[in-house]
Amino acid sequence: MTTQSVLDASSYTGVDPQDMAGAILGLPEQVDNAVRIASAADVGALAKKTFSSLVIAGLGGSAIGGDLFRATYEPELTLPVTVVRDYHLPGYTGEQTLVYAASNSGNTEETLAAYASAQHVRAGIVAFSTGGKLSELARQDGVTLVTFPGGLQPRAALGYSLIPLIVVSAKLGLIPQPLLKDIDEASAVLRAVRNECAPNVPLEQNPAKRLASGWKGKLPVIYGSQGERGVVAYRWKTQIEENAKAFAVSNVFPELNHNETVGWSGEHGQEEVERSFAVTILRDDREPKHIRRRVELTKEIIARVASSIDEVWARGQSALSRMLSLVYMGDWASYYLAIAYGQDPTPVRVIDWLKSELAKS
Repeated sequence: MTTQSVLDASSYTGVDPQDMAGAILGLPEQVDNAVRIASAADVGALAKKTFSSLVIAGLGGSAIGGDLFRATYEPELTLPVTVVRDYHLPGYTGEQTLVYAASNSGNTEETLAAYASAQHVRAGIVAFSTGGKLSELARQDGVTLVTFPGGLQPRAALGYSLIPLIVVSAKLGLIPQPLLKDIDEASAVLRAVRNECAPNVPLEQNPAKRLASGWKGKLPVIYGSQGERGVVAYRWKTQIEENAKAFAVSNVFPELNHNETVGWSGEHGQEEVERSFAVTILRDDREPKHIRRRVELTKEIIARVASSIDEVWARGQSALSRMLSLVYMGDWASYYLAIAYGQDPTPVRVIDWLKSELAKS
């Protein structure tokens, strides 16, 4: 069967028995539901405090929401933000630090350790989870808890890992209003992307399927043109790895022009290796002129050796909409790459095995 016939099949149930497609289709509704859930959260005494720093503790799919939050709202945030993917909080964490402890399952050992450290230094804490030990501790300690629905892989629950951070931060005065207007626009933009990328849209009209078709048998290289698009490029990389069980590479301008670009020079007989790379650049028509110039010159260098170069452009007006439009396209493209390879996109057996082995020690 050709890649097109596989991607345009009437059903994917044979390769996607747990319906990852359904989870991806549901992202716009996730966003809407997450607003309702987070808006009802009682931030209590935290609203009366002034914080000097914000630490977001989480791993994997629970941490990417923190990355995207920081990248999107950094220009407007009134305090520095650090995303921690570790057992330990920064040494400066104290009573004037606000800690967001995020764990989809509620049982992530690194996040639980970070929560305990935050409690020890009397930091302000908000917990985000579907349940588990983290929710139990938050209730026991009287900590603000945002509980969202379970049953999804963490990477498929982006609406719940990102939107509550935004809403709670607005409630605490860390980012300005009007917020709901931006979220409403983002939801509408996501629906527009879904209409173009859903499984029933054939490859010729489906930009996500076309990307996946070009990636098959290649190494996807994802570049972000600046700022939050670098974080989104990393999201694309990890989605490809978890959904399609395939390696991918990501980087961001202008940093990549100070190191990685040299690797595209085609010296030392590496041309054959580089021809196996399929490059996708995440763009924004608002990117600064100096970044646009860097991207265009870099494309000239890459075009000499890479298998292909594609560009995906952000949509919408708000920073949130533009970021999420790119994220959603990557979610769909990584899903279709899994289908093209005949890989069930849901399970992550290597991670499950690793966790079980660590639990024995």
